[in-house]
Amino acid sequence: MKLENKTILITGASQGIGAAAARAFAEYPVKLALLARSEQRIMALADELSQKPGVEALPIPADVAKPDDIRRAVAQARAAFGPIDILVNNAGVGMSSPVGEIDYQKGHQLFEINYWGAIRMTEAVLPEMRQRRDGLIINISSIVGRRAMPGISVYCASKFALNAFSESIRVELKKDNVRVISFYPGVTATNFGDNLLTGPNTIEGKGRAKVTSAEDVGRAIVRAARKEPRDAYATLFDHIFVLASTFAPWLMDRMLAKM
Repeated sequence: MKLENKTILITGASQGIGAAAARAFAEYPVKLALLARSEQRIMALADELSQKPGVEALPIPADVAKPDDIRRAVAQARAAFGPIDILVNNAGVGMSSPVGEIDYQKGHQLFEINYWGAIRMTEAVLPEMRQRRDGLIINISSIVGRRAMPGISVYCASKFALNAFSESIRVELKKDNVRVISFYPGVTATNFGDNLLTGPNTIEGKGRAKVTSAEDVGRAIVRAARKEPRDAYATLFDHIFVLASTFAPWLMDRMLAKM
């Protein structure tokens, strides 16, 4: 996809990977609808990005766990910029969930954001994409959506579920020329661990795995938007990690048990 003059809606855009992706997209003349719960942060980001030549940025305070917020946000983006060309489903939260200690209420809340929020956002932008027979959906999963890690089972399950959704709709929407990318970031240097629904996070990966900057992940998301692979990774290390987990899961079990 050529990014010039495209309308891009990014959820969870106030910080971390979402904000980094917005900055990377803003290297092109694009229209950015920035959706997040933190009004102050996305207003500041929109002001920053609007200073770039050819970039229009609209802050939209909204919670993807609330269907009414999603309908309002998509309508607001359409009114300002027209139909959505690219949807980046990035909004997400984590939680520590050792077996036997799972907080079910928080687990349901996590799925409302990580899984159902992505589905609702997709269905909100899909009718016009189908009508125009053109559109791109990028679902931000995680390498732990391909290989679950101990201590964060509920978070991993939400990403596995998102992958299944992506696989299903990728085939469903092929006839409509709406493409779907599953993007798998690894351990990323953000404040994600400070915003867990329950904590502390027992598996952050620091000192055990390669840590990638949010800026590098944001640029990788933009590359994926341009090249449109079926699956995309932020780094070669992340891809190798998933391949090793696929072809030698018993070895990964042993390594994680020692860690």
